[in-house]
Amino acid sequence: MTNCLQRDDCLHALDGISAASVQLIYLDPPFNTQRRRKTRTSTYEDAFGSAADYIDYMRPRVEHLHRILAPHGSLFFHCDWRTSHHVRVMLDQVFGVESPSQPPIRTSKKHVAGVFVNEIIWHYGLGASQMRRQLLTKHDMIFWYASGPKFTFNLIRDEPTEAMLAKYRHTDQNGNRFMLSYGKRYLFKGGKPLDDVWDIPAIAPTSGERVGYPTQKPLALLQRIIRLASNAGETVLDPFCGSGTTLVAAKHLGRNWIGIDANPQAIKLAETRLAQDG
Repeated sequence: MTNCLQRDDCLHALDGISAASVQLIYLDPPFNTQRRRKTRTSTYEDAFGSAADYIDYMRPRVEHLHRILAPHGSLFFHCDWRTSHHVRVMLDQVFGVESPSQPPIRTSKKHVAGVFVNEIIWHYGLGASQMRRQLLTKHDMIFWYASGPKFTFNLIRDEPTEAMLAKYRHTDQNGNRFMLSYGKRYLFKGGKPLDDVWDIPAIAPTSGERVGYPTQKPLALLQRIIRLASNAGETVLDPFCGSGTTLVAAKHLGRNWIGIDANPQAIKLAETRLAQDG
């Protein structure tokens, strides 16, 4: 069942999704900020006590997500400095990753241990501007794990710089750019390949993209993740879908989508955004 919203705790909702059926999972769960979050019409608590309590909450949900992830699928776990080190250990345990720097471990003829792919740093710039006796926090972490070594990876390149275009100034009969060096021809492949530090601005308070949900993420961030680790026609799932940014991005990019959230206001916002999007 795809292209659907479900209001429920994902711990229960995921029971209804078949094993190995989802190609991409992005989750932006509570961060354990110890604060009450406010939407335009409701509030909810983002507080779990200790880090151990938070991991006890997340572990069974991540185990469910690991179960439904396709053999070439990927999971992106979004968190911040409060729990990132605890989350990383838990993800290694669930995915069976003993050492990210070593080749995947084949534990049996039918099972290959998961793969830690990247720790992505999302540098967002806006927010967290209050001065205090420490450096300003201007980034989140997104941990990328895959079911196995044959995960989907679509190379993304930055826009080429003026210097690159000047260097590859020649064009052939097909319009392809190239450069000449010591008599050899080198074709232009595009801008710099994407690295693991992403400078994507947070949504400004006055932006038309903002819908009034406190943890709303930029559409550009989710579009990048979906392009990077899935293909058209595949299924993207967000088990803490909030205002539905993941679902809107998936729809724009020709993917199927599944959204789950326990907050009725979140489901209403997501439903409205998807309806407005046609």
